[in-house]
Amino acid sequence: MEQRLLSLSRLVFVLVLATACAHGMAGHAPETPANISSTEPEPRQGTDASLAPQTTPDSRPTKSSDTSSSHLAENGSGAAPSDLPRGSLVLHIGDSFAGALGVPLGRRFKALGLRSVLEFRTSSYVPEWASGTELPGYVARYNPDLVIVTLGANEFDLQNPEQRAGAVKRLVRELGGRPCVWVTPPRWKQDSGILAVIHQNVKPCRFLDSDSVVHDLERKRDGIHPSDAAREVWADAVLGWLERERRGEGERPWELKEERP
Repeated sequence: MEQRLLSLSRLVFVLVLATACAHGMAGHAPETPANISSTEPEPRQGTDASLAPQTTPDSRPTKSSDTSSSHLAENGSGAAPSDLPRGSLVLHIGDSFAGALGVPLGRRFKALGLRSVLEFRTSSYVPEWASGTELPGYVARYNPDLVIVTLGANEFDLQNPEQRAGAVKRLVRELGGRPCVWVTPPRWKQDSGILAVIHQNVKPCRFLDSDSVVHDLERKRDGIHPSDAAREVWADAVLGWLERERRGEGERPWELKEERP
């Protein structure tokens, strides 16, 4: 009888101990953290388009990723306050100089809460953008609030730059009356007159002569394109110009002031 009671007591003790252990383990179950990731869209590669072969800034060897690129920068945060219209979208098009400026400028737009799209094609010329289907497609697709154009570098040596006047006007018309700025490439040598032709025919777009806001930029080994550090300087200067020239009271977010004589 005593032996049966002892066995029963041992059985009860084992059951109580097992129950206590089970409760303890359930109270400290490990938690699995959520896996959160954020990635930038990959640049889309395109086909390099050029006119008749000639020695141009963009005909020199480049990395394949420099040939053509589309980059969309979404809203960012954490930047210093700015009067630029948050949430607005800036479309930047042009040649390799557009790529040189557009990448660092796009980072600045993102930090200020703007969206930006960069569409550039190396070895490209004003008539290609003015008469092709790409620009109207980009305008329709993105419906930008501001368009920045950086073209003309590959036409620095044109013997008759006046022949580009009509193409400049056609390109501007393709923008559909949107606020726009034609930002020239910083000169690495004297052009034959293409920048003056652009200036004379770019209205109603504004014209920004980069040499008026940056000076003596360091160049890459080709002696033409700005170095990585110089691109940051150029982007800061262009951003400052945009902040100064934007009309805060305009009906559209990117209404720009009239050009001063």
